Amino acid sequence: MNGPAAGRRRFCQALDLIDSPALIEEYQRHHRRIWPAIADHLRRHGILEMEIYRLGTRLFMIVEVGADFDAARFDAASLNHPEVQRWEALMWQYQAATPWTPQGEKWVVMERIFSLQQQ
Repeated sequence: MNGPAAGRRRFCQALDLIDSPALIEEYQRHHRRIWPAIADHLRRHGILEMEIYRLGTRLFMIVEVGADFDAARFDAASLNHPEVQRWEALMWQYQAATPWTPQGEKWVVMERIFSLQQQ
């Protein structure tokens, strides 16, 4: 198994969900088919792949980006995109910061502590 293709970078992030089976199901339903403008926004800014996994109320997201991905540019574009802001406000109704999330943030980048390829 190989790592990301040349020029790709991978980010792993965590976030929690509100502990409510009904809200969790609703959150998952929203992600079965995200709004087309959201998918377009992600792709236009160099996000090549994004996956979200869930265990209980903990979410784990893997994001693969191209070599030209600029996080600051992506964040600025997201803040200035009305539909992205509506999506984020809607998702925050289901999400909760982890105990380790800095105030005012949502998804937090996780620290990689192991790689089989480096063994």
